Amino acid sequence: MTTWKIFAPSAGTLIQGMTGKEGMRMTKWLRQSGMQVCAGVTPGKGGKVVEACPIFDSVQEACQAFPQIEVTSIVVPATRVRGAVEEALAANIKYLHILTESVPVHDVVVVRTLARTQNAYILGPSSVGYLQFPAFRLGYIGGENPFSVIMDGGVSLVSTSGGMTNEIMMGLARHQIGIHTAFAIGGDRVPAFSLEEALTFCDALPETKQLVVFAEPGRPFFTQLLRGQLPYTHPLILFLAGDILDQLPRGKAYGHTGTLLQEEEQAVASLRVALRERGITCVATMTELIQCLKSYV
Repeated sequence: MTTWKIFAPSAGTLIQGMTGKEGMRMTKWLRQSGMQVCAGVTPGKGGKVVEACPIFDSVQEACQAFPQIEVTSIVVPATRVRGAVEEALAANIKYLHILTESVPVHDVVVVRTLARTQNAYILGPSSVGYLQFPAFRLGYIGGENPFSVIMDGGVSLVSTSGGMTNEIMMGLARHQIGIHTAFAIGGDRVPAFSLEEALTFCDALPETKQLVVFAEPGRPFFTQLLRGQLPYTHPLILFLAGDILDQLPRGKAYGHTGTLLQEEEQAVASLRVALRERGITCVATMTELIQCLKSYV
């Protein structure tokens, strides 16, 4: 099995669904932040051009024309994601990013299993992307040109929320705290690339000095931490939000990050206490997060 990897800044990117509104915006933002977006794919629109990128009818055609393509971002309607993933895997692309939200759970399970049999990785669905130094990114992560704002550093960030991924990165930048990697794994209940996998990858990077994880209650991730089943070697700061959820009925899904509170779940404040008693630094606000990171300097 492969693992996610650190990409060279020159890594070639494909965008499936480039001719749609979101695909065109992603293409523009990636190119203006220095990414090598090689081509796009939209069946039936081969021969068109978007932001100086040629459009092909199939992934296979695009990869034949641009053999340097290593990764694809998929920006197609939810019902077409499975087919887009299968086409990318058939073209031997090993790293896939899915921006699309509300992909059927069955389709996610199928393509995740298929990817693993082919030593490939899928980030998403509902993921704003991935960012790393040296300067490389996928998707919308960090906005239009994040490398003009954020700094290279030792923090590796993993988050279930795209919005909070961006907020944390910009908050760190305002305090001159640099990052090395940032994963927005996506908010679906069944992510193709899990919090646990992203944390393990980041922990193994020699550039990582501190690990930061943003997550909301109702995830098995917390149970694994409390049981000591998730090993890591670098200092971990867990940003656990969601106090308002304690005022809402249990047994329902809330928000875009797949938060699901069962009847037996601890209150959020109690969960923080339990994690701290386990020796895990757990904060509730951005201010606390910044203070913790500064204490390591």
